[in-house]
Amino acid sequence: MKHLLSHKIVLLFLVLISNNLIAQTTKKDEIAKKLTDYFFLERENIHVHFDKDVFLTDESVWFKGYTYHRKNNTPFFACVNIFATLIDNEGNVIESQLLYGNMGTFSGSFKLNDSMKSGRYYVQFYTNWMNNFTEDESFVGEITVVNKNINPSLFNTPNYSKVNIDLHPEGGTLVEGINNNIGISITDCNDKPIPNAKAILVNGNDEAGKELNLNKQGYGKFNLTPDRTKKYKVITTIEGKEYEQTIPPAQLKGVSLEINSYTVPDKTIIKTSINPLMQTSLSGKPLYLVIHKDEKAIITEIDFKHQVLEQTVVMSNLDLFEGLNTIRILDNELNELAERVMYIYPKLTVNVEVRTKPKETDGKIELSGKVNYANMNLSISMLPANTVTIKEHNDIYNSLLIAPYIEYHKTFETKAYLNTISRKNQYELDLFLLNQNSKYKWRNIKNNPPKSNHTFDIGLSLKGTINNSGNLKKYKVKVTSFEGMIDETVDINKENEFYLDNLILADSIKLDFFLVKDDTKKQVKLYPQLFNINRVYNKQYNPKATECSITENNNTISDLPELPDHIDINTIVLDEVELKGTTNKLKYQKAFGNSQLRGYKIGDDERKSFFYILDLIRYHGFNVETSNGTVSITGRTINTINGQATTPMIYIDNMQVLSFDILWNMQTEDIDEFYVNQHAVVPSVNNRMGIIRIYMRKDYSSKAKNNSPASFLVKNGFKRITPFKNNIYLSTATKGFENFGVIDWEPLITTDEKGGFKLELPHTGQNSIKLLIEGISPDGKLISEIKTINLN
Repeated sequence: MKHLLSHKIVLLFLVLISNNLIAQTTKKDEIAKKLTDYFFLERENIHVHFDKDVFLTDESVWFKGYTYHRKNNTPFFACVNIFATLIDNEGNVIESQLLYGNMGTFSGSFKLNDSMKSGRYYVQFYTNWMNNFTEDESFVGEITVVNKNINPSLFNTPNYSKVNIDLHPEGGTLVEGINNNIGISITDCNDKPIPNAKAILVNGNDEAGKELNLNKQGYGKFNLTPDRTKKYKVITTIEGKEYEQTIPPAQLKGVSLEINSYTVPDKTIIKTSINPLMQTSLSGKPLYLVIHKDEKAIITEIDFKHQVLEQTVVMSNLDLFEGLNTIRILDNELNELAERVMYIYPKLTVNVEVRTKPKETDGKIELSGKVNYANMNLSISMLPANTVTIKEHNDIYNSLLIAPYIEYHKTFETKAYLNTISRKNQYELDLFLLNQNSKYKWRNIKNNPPKSNHTFDIGLSLKGTINNSGNLKKYKVKVTSFEGMIDETVDINKENEFYLDNLILADSIKLDFFLVKDDTKKQVKLYPQLFNINRVYNKQYNPKATECSITENNNTISDLPELPDHIDINTIVLDEVELKGTTNKLKYQKAFGNSQLRGYKIGDDERKSFFYILDLIRYHGFNVETSNGTVSITGRTINTINGQATTPMIYIDNMQVLSFDILWNMQTEDIDEFYVNQHAVVPSVNNRMGIIRIYMRKDYSSKAKNNSPASFLVKNGFKRITPFKNNIYLSTATKGFENFGVIDWEPLITTDEKGGFKLELPHTGQNSIKLLIEGISPDGKLISEIKTINLN
């Protein structure tokens, strides 16, 4: 009988253990599923590189944007429709643009004007797809505009009319009776960090304790074992005035975290502590340590049985995820008890070298550079070495690797900490992250996964409603636009409607419509509509309202550095202009994307030798085949294992040609300039090689004879891409130009297979210059550096 009873006890014990293991496994699976569901939809991130940070009202804000595929860690090649809004300091939208994304990048500019007052402005970039998410996935860049006639100021002076002391317990909560790490940040009234500040921790008896030293970014940390019977506060003195912040009472029970990813090389130490009251409430149930980057996760149990109040886990960084990781502690009911973000450094860092012995060619200065990675897509701003127009801003590292995961649009230059890996830099970066919170709240991950209610827009959509009477059963609609590279024939449905999707239409392009049946054309009466043009973002950036008093000293022109003398081209006397007649000089040689292409001005010889543009393309090393209006263009180089022919990227007036059929019967005499490189490497998954850029003559449309009776002018289409045009300076040898001038802006530079590139810049008399370099490779490697180059 005893033997049978002992068997039953053992069996019951095994059943209980088995059920417990199943329950724990189920909890882990449940956590993993919630992460997978929440991050199932693809997410885009955007970084924008501005040519500088401070602008005068008679200048333009030039920029290049990079779109990033979070799941693949690569450029988001399919991202086409990007919206940009210029916002003033009160949250008013000044201008909106629809930008054309091509192969993971886009570019453009905002023209400023004299009606804009001096102050901080913001440029927000977003897509319609981002409206699906609770979190703000947009990019916001801050710029400063200086109007020399309206309160001119660089806004560089700290504003101490209010000082903010923010405290951030590591893990998110201050817990009674155990050691807590607490991050501290001190900022001025404009939320700008106060560098190298000092503070003092004071206990409830007003007894000064430890001194707290903050770094140049305004961040620091200290440890405290709080007693709820005592009150604590932090005091700092700025310019003789004392400011204080009370530390809130500690929680009676809870979890504290201590993360260290910089002391032991390639290791991360995670220490989790609880107080006795928390241990009692657990009733022997485990906690769950969750480390995740989006849906990728490591989930493990932490057991606090047998009076254990502290557990330490040491993990190899190879087992974690490159980039920003979020650490969460969950209880058995999947409630979050603590949360912290940390960064795992990548295995490879990309850097650039620029030759310091410049070469002069054709009256310009040529620099050669090399990146330790091939086929990088770069943007480079060239400024005087002593420029005052560079402020702290988000670089491409922060915008794509860190900022997408933390709350608010924090400004933090990350390149100083990522380009050189050292224990000090790792500590400083971790100190910044200690003072941040995850943007992705566990309550949303647990209960509110996003749904795809907003479309992923690729181009514009056209809907036409036909108002012609009679039977249209055998008719179709022909839609044409020579400038827009459209020649489509579409069916008419039963409701007398037709649709065209994925249209790339620049602003102010004209569309012509015909009714066609066999070889006959008929006048059409219709009501056309374009969609995807004006997408409103449901999380428009609204600058934080501040009540900061401004002294007169911060607003007088005497405090402003010397300004450059710009020439107003509208005031040039016409008698001083000598007309030289026509010229064969290439107009678009320095245009967006042409730096590595060979350019040709189309003259009489080309018109006679190549009647059609396809003949000229064939002559320059491509195979061209035509059949019944269908055009095929392939390269003569095979670079894949299966022998698949390559195809080039073709642009007409900077708009990518989506169908080569538009080139059918296009005459060479309508072309102004032609640029080609049949061996240019194109970052793509579609076996692309070679680039052709065609620029039409401005008077080519006058030759059209068959005018459509129904036309439609596209309003607010894609912003036309224009080449960089610098302001005309009276002199570049002045202190004003040295302070505010721009030497050149190159938004599209592609390195070769060895990482090499060349850069040309005009003579400005500067002894040294600064290069602001950013970029991305086809497989997602990033670069951000500032180089000072001696030109002597």
